[in-house]
Amino acid sequence: MFRKLEDAMGKLLTLSAVIAGMTVCAQAQNPQEPSQGAVPAVQGPELAGQSNDASETDSLPPNDAGGRMVTPEPVSIEGYSMNFTSEGERSNYLRGGLTVGSSYSDNVSPSGGQPISDFSYSVWPFITLDQMRSRLSWNLSYSPGFTFYQKTTAFNESDHNLALALKYRLSPHVTFKVENRFSKTSNFLNQNQNLAAEPATGLAPTVALVVPIADQLRDTSSAQLSYQTSPNGLIGATGTFSELNYPTRSQVPGLFDSTSSTGQAFYTYRLSGKHYLGATYDYTNLLSHPNGIRTETHSVLLFYTLYLNSATSFSVFAGPERSESHGAVLTPAQWSPAAGGSFGWRREHTSLEMNASRRVSGGGGLASAVHSLDANASVRQQLSPSTTVGLSANYSLNEALRLLPSTSNGHLVSGTISFERRLGAHFGFDMAYTRLHQSYNNIAAISRAPDVDHVLVSISYRFERPLGR
Repeated sequence: MFRKLEDAMGKLLTLSAVIAGMTVCAQAQNPQEPSQGAVPAVQGPELAGQSNDASETDSLPPNDAGGRMVTPEPVSIEGYSMNFTSEGERSNYLRGGLTVGSSYSDNVSPSGGQPISDFSYSVWPFITLDQMRSRLSWNLSYSPGFTFYQKTTAFNESDHNLALALKYRLSPHVTFKVENRFSKTSNFLNQNQNLAAEPATGLAPTVALVVPIADQLRDTSSAQLSYQTSPNGLIGATGTFSELNYPTRSQVPGLFDSTSSTGQAFYTYRLSGKHYLGATYDYTNLLSHPNGIRTETHSVLLFYTLYLNSATSFSVFAGPERSESHGAVLTPAQWSPAAGGSFGWRREHTSLEMNASRRVSGGGGLASAVHSLDANASVRQQLSPSTTVGLSANYSLNEALRLLPSTSNGHLVSGTISFERRLGAHFGFDMAYTRLHQSYNNIAAISRAPDVDHVLVSISYRFERPLGR
């Protein structure tokens, strides 16, 4: 576990050095750009994935022929934004604060087949650096935390959460993007972002199952290079690596560590200002350990994206997928369909996101790769200038590939309702309730107590300071 934390801290230092170098490079290549302070909130909505930095094509209307193309959602590493259109992005700020919270769970750990309930108390300081220049934008946040349990004190632990989003325009037509999320926790439900208070950014990881209480490390990194080859043509390549590790094996009987590596190449053509049509080739290497079952997949997918306006888009994808497993279990190559779709919609006081897909995935703690059917939806509504509510739902159905362990068969259903009340300029009060049901009859860590009710209440203090002043 300590080796994993050392790796995470090393990654943080490396990313900081990379960002500093890119910042110096961007400033050196733009000597005419004066030192600037905070950039006011953007006026009006932006397309998901569209950069704010300047170029000669930015004066054209968004998505018009000849203007800068966006990366469509099926191949984007950024995901939909849940910000309202009235919440313009504010860049070049240092933000920080402290959150103090308490949670109650009716299933902290099963004992003798019966769930144990407990209260916990947490402290989470946090800091975020957000900077934008003409060619470089980046956002780095870090939040350590400490959680103490009232009865089950053996679960007392420290948390670490690190997130990075970086975008660098190498030339007027070439863009490099990086996303990284790392978390260490013993209570995954305490890590759930309060949708009302903190709109989700970036692609959320697919969760196949949730252990009530167990030490776990999750790390997901993505890098993407895209090149606009013509006024209406865009090619790109993406690499993604994710890892799930349970350092204390005795806490998760029946579960496995997993890693996933994916390489993707894509091409998309803009048919008009609203229509994007494209194709991708994906290669994925999925490994569960210590059982050593490795699954390789190859897929060729067609996708289509429709931008109804600058804050609303709809996407679908479909194609054949080939999978083959090696290691402790050897399976013949098998073909299956891969398909999915997504929808993002934002207005002045409302935002909505929906996603659904059926693909071969790593299973996220299961014994092997699975055919996974996943669906999720989130809605955020501002009731008043100081009050916001959020609602999200998730569903995951997993079935082991042919001849692989049937212990991977099962499903998850969860729903979360959240509430935020701003108390002046710096303070806030947040609440969230999550209901979770899982059905994995052959996994002892879950089958003994498959249902969880979790309530989290917190008070936070926040500040922000403009950079460059």
